[in-house]
Amino acid sequence: MPVLRDISFLWSMFHVILIFLLFFEPRYSWRTTFLAGLAGGGTLLVVNVMAMFWFGHGIIMNIAFFTCTIPTLILFFILSRFRDGRFFFLFCLCDTSCFWLLQLTNFLDRLAGDTYVVLLISRLLLFPVTELLIWRYLRAPYLVLQRELGHGWWLFAAIGATYYLLMLFTSVPVDTPMPGPAGLARIFLVLLLMPLTYTTILHSLWGQMKFYENLRQMDLQRRDYNTLRQKMELGRLYRHDMRHHLLALEGMLQKQDSSTALAYIQELDGRMSSLVQRDWCEHAAVNSVLAAYLAQAEEAGLATEAQVRLPAQVPHSEMDLCIVLSNALENAILACREIPEGPRQIRLSLSLTENQRLTIEVENSCPTPVEFGADGLPLRSTREKSPFSEEHGLGLRSVKAIVEQCGGLLRCSWEEGTFTFRAVLFPAPQPSPGRQAARLKPWGQ
Repeated sequence: MPVLRDISFLWSMFHVILIFLLFFEPRYSWRTTFLAGLAGGGTLLVVNVMAMFWFGHGIIMNIAFFTCTIPTLILFFILSRFRDGRFFFLFCLCDTSCFWLLQLTNFLDRLAGDTYVVLLISRLLLFPVTELLIWRYLRAPYLVLQRELGHGWWLFAAIGATYYLLMLFTSVPVDTPMPGPAGLARIFLVLLLMPLTYTTILHSLWGQMKFYENLRQMDLQRRDYNTLRQKMELGRLYRHDMRHHLLALEGMLQKQDSSTALAYIQELDGRMSSLVQRDWCEHAAVNSVLAAYLAQAEEAGLATEAQVRLPAQVPHSEMDLCIVLSNALENAILACREIPEGPRQIRLSLSLTENQRLTIEVENSCPTPVEFGADGLPLRSTREKSPFSEEHGLGLRSVKAIVEQCGGLLRCSWEEGTFTFRAVLFPAPQPSPGRQAARLKPWGQ
């Protein structure tokens, strides 16, 4: 029944866009994005349906690249937040994956006798199941990957485009004769290599992201080590000069000038106390982050206050925790540095509750009111005195993805000259074998 074939085609077109939107990050609000996508997608749907009506269903596979792929690419490129290799890779990934599903359901229907019943039923089932798997296992880590890794995508986008064209030229449209054994073998190899290739690509990209995060942590530890080394060197110099200090004190006491001797001792004690390396908590990685950023804040002349209660072991990913804390402190320091005059202070509260929930709260001076978007994050602005410039606050989107991934809570607010960042990270449940790959080791790692 041709009507089943046409229904399955329309159903597939709708879900191709839906799968793309699961990974898509818009430049504008989701409301604007949905309205524009609905208008553009509806227009393309009408055009393709009319083409099917005039020229038959088989014409779609011949003109789909020009009537579906190119217009959709242009539409979502305009709406996309990322206008680089990340967008083109995502577009090729979604289009090729959906093309793969179309070919699979087409062959299943051919094996069942070309009745279009299997074609329709298999597509009605496979597309929602695919979207459910994406939502549960792939969406959150992919969003983190897309936000954190800003380069290295163009080569993989070119590979995805090549696979798309390869599948386009080797596909067997509905209502066309099946190829011979050699043709079927080529099609089978393309269908087999496509998921293997994308798994390898995603695995490689995830490895790159973790590599750069490790470099960032190493840089924090290096700065912590350099600070400690400088203080040790100053301590060595003070110990060398201690004999001179004692002789000076002896002379003051012999003259019974106790007030001058006391002032001298207090000044010397203040200098010596600055040599003590501050241990903020027992957690080594978090301690390195705090030592680096709080020292940076103090060097910038910012008043800092920190209350940290964290044991050596916490039931949270070390990388996730450091990303959240680093972004919150870095944004606070940047915001305070942009204040030309007036009080500039940062307050930090970090603790692990009895029910193993980790709470992070960072407050910083921010005299300029902050506007928030629909996602609850500060809107970026190009205004000269805005506390959120093009660079500032970008990391909060990565933080939001991490917090959502672990089922936590994130809230940003501004009130009476103070910007407040609050995050709660819930302990990660023990992963079952089927879900273990969904967290920090996705895509075959």
